[in-house]
Amino acid sequence: MIPVKHIDPDDIALYAMQLLPPDETEEMSLHLQHSAEARRVLAEVYSDLSIFAHSADMHAAPALARQRLMKHVAREKKVLPPDPLANLQGAYAPRASVSLFEEQVARRSAASRVLPWVGWALAAGIGAFSASLYLQNDRLKDTVALSQAQLRQSRATAEQASTVMDTLKDPAALRVTLSTTDKAPPPTGRITYVQDKGALLLTASNLDKLQPYKVYELWLIPQDGRDPIPAGTFRPDDRGFATLVLPDLPKGVAPKAFGITIEDGDGSPVPTTAIILKGAVS
Repeated sequence: MIPVKHIDPDDIALYAMQLLPPDETEEMSLHLQHSAEARRVLAEVYSDLSIFAHSADMHAAPALARQRLMKHVAREKKVLPPDPLANLQGAYAPRASVSLFEEQVARRSAASRVLPWVGWALAAGIGAFSASLYLQNDRLKDTVALSQAQLRQSRATAEQASTVMDTLKDPAALRVTLSTTDKAPPPTGRITYVQDKGALLLTASNLDKLQPYKVYELWLIPQDGRDPIPAGTFRPDDRGFATLVLPDLPKGVAPKAFGITIEDGDGSPVPTTAIILKGAVS
């Protein structure tokens, strides 16, 4: 394989605009024949140049690019030896050299106006791609967080349903009916309570509708004579039906009875009104 001299990637852009001298053009052509990556870069440069030729406003080249261009020009400039026949032939040859130099400078000046835009186009493309990846990453994080929250909620719901079923089927569960004889049909409440677990389920029916600032509150009345323990608040629906599922109760409290009162707001730490429904543990 013919050895190929290392080619500066910036020279590919000069090659695309036909601004390289003949010897460097030959080296670049040889390099392109043996380098797929160089051919890919050349294709991108052609594409960028065609776009900017129709849409880009021209700006002054950066200082580093101008210095690089002038170094290329300096390498190409030829110093002609003194011609002993200069007096006879006139200044034809120098004028031709100066004319060629000016033409190359003009062509390189055009390159200096276009090359900065190629860099800006590549930078803009990389920036847009990075922003797209950032947004996709944020959306993916949001999706994962939402899925995790839904999974936690599903697990909590499943655990609660399992506890409810265990409470209903527990052979050690106490079952208490709360009622009154003042009305027909009378309000009633049914409680299932597992003492060791502190798990309680209440279903009530025929309850009176309450004012918006009132709630029903359930109380566990301990067997050892301590003050009643609040066991949660609830409101009935339009048919007078209500449920209370797994309120926060301490474990291991032996109940003497359960009772229901009507309290203000979100409930009270101690009963403030008379018990309207009560059931003793048999």
